[in-house]
Amino acid sequence: MIAAQCTCGFTELADEEMSDHLLLVFEPHNSRGNDGLVHEERGHLECACGLAAITSEELDGHLLAAFTPQDATGSDGRRHAPAGQEPAAP
Repeated sequence: MIAAQCTCGFTELADEEMSDHLLLVFEPHNSRGNDGLVHEERGHLECACGLAAITSEELDGHLLAAFTPQDATGSDGRRHAPAGQEPAAP
């Protein structure tokens, strides 16, 4: 199996998945999403906004959708997306 890679050069490791990497670079310190709501895990598979996920993958996807800026530029000033899924240039 080929490890997933990010456009910034990150490669998935056994203990860090692509979603972990993307959340690290996109999640703001105040946990406010692009919609202005607070999004953070509360309890088992529940988001502070009220979403009740069925799987951890669903919750991760929800958080990524809430935090990923349109241009996919992370807190480090670099663009981040799974390789092969690069966002359009601004």
